[in-house]
Amino acid sequence: MSNKILVLGRGYLGKEFERHGIETWGRDKFDIDGGGSVEDQLDLLDEYDVIVNCIGKSNTRWCENPDNFDEALFINGFFPGILSDYCEDTDKKFVQISTGCLYDDTTKPNTEDSFLSAHCNYTITKWIGENECNPERDLILRPRLYFSDIQDRNNLICKLPKFQSFTGDKLDSLTSTSTIVGATKALLEADQYGIFNVAQQGSATIAKVASWCGISMVDTITASALREREGLYLVNNVMDISKLLRYYKPSDIETAVRLSYAEL
Repeated sequence: MSNKILVLGRGYLGKEFERHGIETWGRDKFDIDGGGSVEDQLDLLDEYDVIVNCIGKSNTRWCENPDNFDEALFINGFFPGILSDYCEDTDKKFVQISTGCLYDDTTKPNTEDSFLSAHCNYTITKWIGENECNPERDLILRPRLYFSDIQDRNNLICKLPKFQSFTGDKLDSLTSTSTIVGATKALLEADQYGIFNVAQQGSATIAKVASWCGISMVDTITASALREREGLYLVNNVMDISKLLRYYKPSDIETAVRLSYAEL
């Protein structure tokens, strides 16, 4: 790829881009929490052609705390707009990592045009982040339930052994972090813009995913009962990736999960 790409945010997803040889900056180089003006740091991005934003607040419980809402709103909601405007003004490509948690229809696979449901602080802020972007020139990706082959507290496969029970009545899409990187590269190569669902082919219940990882089924629970128990609106949905498949073909969900688990 001839374009010079920079990823902002060296968290769980950002480190995956870094593993694939793409330059990735953490807070030591680009810090929007440090108290300084974000605009003052934008000149640091001048030499790059593509900016990928992996900076975000994804801890749902943290986002639900009213004391944290302003910070979540700025980072997830308004900051993408600052980057989008900067990239438009400087003729750069902007890639925003959004979320597939915006869908909440479990009766059919959700396309990029399906109805969105901002049902908690996290999804509200991510929805605002999308609306701050320009879909006629920016690339907006919606992944779901990250997993990978590395030990990380945000890796779904690493979380599963700590679960008290597993939902078995609702199907979900899941996204390998390597799939996000592969899809980003392919869509940039094809000069695409707008919104793309990004996930593995197929779907599964969380109980089924746990079984692929050899985790004993201590207990299963319905999605509605889990929401009531946890006091959080935890989303279930399957995403239609037909649009993505024109440019990039992810592996099927079972193969991707089993391979990732074998490497942990």
